[in-house]
Amino acid sequence: MVERPSEDEYLRIVERLANDVVDRALDEGWLMYLPDDSEQTPLQRSINELARNLRHVHYEGDGCLDEDEA
Repeated sequence: MVERPSEDEYLRIVERLANDVVDRALDEGWLMYLPDDSEQTPLQRSINELARNLRHVHYEGDGCLDEDEA
């Protein structure tokens, strides 16, 4: 039986996978951080929203440096 990851490990795994999805969209040339474009598919809109949150929204304890620490 496979050992289940801790909650923190699980969240790190999910974040890594989400970042991989965003990176692939960037590689394909359609990722954007601007408001949604009516030409985008629902999947593209969702991945763009995911990217905005991953790269621009931060929470206490998320491991990102605060601006005054950078």
